[in-house]
Amino acid sequence: MATYSAAKSISGDIYYVEDDYLHLPQSIKLIALALPALGLVTGYDHEDRYVRDDDLSYGQEKICFDILSQHHWRTAESTTCTFAISEAMRSKVQPFADKYKLIDRTLFRKLYKKGIRLWTPIPGLVTHVDTALAPGIDWVAFNELMARSRIDESSS
Repeated sequence: MATYSAAKSISGDIYYVEDDYLHLPQSIKLIALALPALGLVTGYDHEDRYVRDDDLSYGQEKICFDILSQHHWRTAESTTCTFAISEAMRSKVQPFADKYKLIDRTLFRKLYKKGIRLWTPIPGLVTHVDTALAPGIDWVAFNELMARSRIDESSS
């Protein structure tokens, strides 16, 4: 995992992003605003959190409203490998990320068992571009709007 290795030489907060994610325009800013208070966040509100009952956190989720990001956030058992870590949380999370690499559910379950909570926004700020689009946003319409905007910009 070259990305995890490269991140070790960078100070500050880190946002790891897989290449198959769609972001709302303000998503990275909102994630960055929430990160100091929450420590470990993902912008992806995975539909698994609503249909699975085998999560370690099932029925024990916490919800908060973050004033800086003006968004509701909830705890989640796990996410994909698109997540952000505050500088203060990096020393706690990075050894697990180094060990479990892209085995994302195992990584986040180990963190959960160590008392490190992952926070996800409601509704999501990003979505994985696969069959499990984050609920609450019409991602297909958003993607089409972005595509039309790029066409309009290139023809002007």
